[in-house]
Amino acid sequence: MSLMNSKSFIKIILLFYSFLFLYACTGSKTTTSQNNDFPGDASDSLIASVERTRCYGVCPNYKILFYRSGYVIYEGYDHVTKIGRYYTFINKDQLSSIGIKAEETGYFNLNDSYKNPHLTDFPTIYSEVRFRGKVKKITRYDAEPPANLVEMENYLDKVIPEDQLWIKHPIQDLKE
Repeated sequence: MSLMNSKSFIKIILLFYSFLFLYACTGSKTTTSQNNDFPGDASDSLIASVERTRCYGVCPNYKILFYRSGYVIYEGYDHVTKIGRYYTFINKDQLSSIGIKAEETGYFNLNDSYKNPHLTDFPTIYSEVRFRGKVKKITRYDAEPPANLVEMENYLDKVIPEDQLWIKHPIQDLKE
């Protein structure tokens, strides 16, 4: 092979691999959100949460955050057995059960807020669920909320078995 032909051959090979590389980088991107029940991209996005704030008495004050990957964060502030930030993992069936329970209880059809302006010493409860393209956030400061809202809040509290292993999170800078 002559010198001229070998240079041309190398250029063609380099050009071919350049196009192959560009195609691989710009090819179609499919996220798992198209194939599952949780909205958003395939990153570890929040799919549900429940938070109970303090009151002037001994109300449990904590927050639980459920993520798409099964990662769960618990932050206990006051009047709970675990004070601090902890984490654990749950499986896909447990994650799906949250959305299914929200649909069964009619959670997505509830009002965004239930507030009683006459209450003075009551915890506020924040809940949120994202499932099958629906997103619902509810704020509750009411002694007589709808029963299906209370059922959903309690479900979020109990979806993780009591004997589940919680690991102390290395970052403990809790902010309410």
